[in-house]
Amino acid sequence: RRSRVCGGLLEVRPTREMALALRRAPVPAALAQAARRFSSFSPADLEKYRGKVAADLTGLTADQRADLDKKAAMLDFDKAEATYSSVTFPKAPKAGAKPEVMQAYTDCMVAEEAWLDEKLSSAKAHLDKLISAKCPPGSSEATKRMTAHSDPECKQVSQYIAELENDAGLAAKLDVAKWKAPVNVAVTGACGAIAYNLIFSIASGAMLGPDQPVNLHLLDLPDFAGKMEGVQMEVEDCAFPLVSSVSSYTDARACFEGADYALLVGASPRGPGMERKDLLLKNAEIFSTQGKALNAGAPTAKVVVVGNPANTNCLIGMMNAPDMPQANWTAMTRLDQTRAEGLLAKQAGCLSSDVDRVIIWGNHSATQYPDISHATIKGKWAKEAVPDDWYKKTFIPEVAQRGAAIIKARGASSAASAAQAAVFHMRDWALGSSGKWTSMGVVANGSYGIGSDIVYSVPVVCYPGEYRRIGGVSIDPFSAEMMEKTRKELIEEREAIAHLLGKAAVN
Repeated sequence: RRSRVCGGLLEVRPTREMALALRRAPVPAALAQAARRFSSFSPADLEKYRGKVAADLTGLTADQRADLDKKAAMLDFDKAEATYSSVTFPKAPKAGAKPEVMQAYTDCMVAEEAWLDEKLSSAKAHLDKLISAKCPPGSSEATKRMTAHSDPECKQVSQYIAELENDAGLAAKLDVAKWKAPVNVAVTGACGAIAYNLIFSIASGAMLGPDQPVNLHLLDLPDFAGKMEGVQMEVEDCAFPLVSSVSSYTDARACFEGADYALLVGASPRGPGMERKDLLLKNAEIFSTQGKALNAGAPTAKVVVVGNPANTNCLIGMMNAPDMPQANWTAMTRLDQTRAEGLLAKQAGCLSSDVDRVIIWGNHSATQYPDISHATIKGKWAKEAVPDDWYKKTFIPEVAQRGAAIIKARGASSAASAAQAAVFHMRDWALGSSGKWTSMGVVANGSYGIGSDIVYSVPVVCYPGEYRRIGGVSIDPFSAEMMEKTRKELIEEREAIAHLLGKAAVN
């Protein structure tokens, strides 16, 4: 929640997920700033002190810094000017304030808290170094404490730390979520098992963070309007602090109006005797309609398609939304990734958190390719930790058929794990993946030899609000063969519904 403006330079650090994301991402998004001015030091003394304790945030351009100054100018502060030991806090907006002012206040307070986190850490580390330099080797803790309180330079830093800790206590009492503008989150298939698990995770803050209020827009077929009302009542009964509103719709255009995030869960299931082509055509009707509705009502929304066949459903929606950036349309293969991580960890006898850089290539179907060629287990190459025969003959087909195995075991599809995967997918996209690789179905752009005009799962790293494909990924002959197999399936699916794509399908 803290920024500092002095000598024309601005320091800003985001906090919690935002801070972590920034430390991993070299080009962070601009954050609004609050003002902290030091008037008791001369410029020379201030720069000397700042050189010891503070470090400017890297990655912010001059334009981004100027943008932060503009946002701070929109607010009133509790003091006209702050001193070395006194911080200015922006005043909370009055009731009825413009949304941009409320957002500026929220961003300022987030920056203030982040500034505190960063400066406290730096100042404490600097104090430890000072004490170590001023005390003889082997000095007792009592001697070090006396030095911290008696040495003038150490006293100055200690005073600075005390003031920061006091400010941190004040800042922690401010409810940022109260002032942060809510975002609109649309969930389709709201009465289905996956959405039922998903909706409550979103409402709890698991997807967009603990300080982001949401307006929930729920969509399902008219026949399910009554059940959807029951879901809405349950959300209301939970009294989630982050839920600003919850609304139910049976019309896609109305549901998607102003959506910031859209999770397209609802899809037509495969019925008895239904061929895959028939399933594709049935879902093409649904997703072409939803693509047009998003294009008209939410052209900047970030979309993840969960309903199967997810990759081609995503392609259909995207091609029927010509005004939306194609990068805003994604298909979920995160469930395949987490399944692969869990099975790999089980085989290796470790935690799933010890597994990194598993890639899901291609289609969310039986042809998908869970690739461990670049994966690590506890920092070591995964292929050295598991037998190659097990990997090719057991692991790959087990990941691909995991959904069918769950249906056979419990008599129902994997709803909770699918909902959790959707949360992970959108959370990383919105807040960043902390530098970790993750798999997302995205529109092919010619990389990896995949071609174009299909939605193909590839490895990406997410930064707040965006994802970037991993470049320089080496592909061995076995991987190339598996990737081509799933690519061909996606082309076949595309050709089966080419007339609904909004333009001619090409190879």
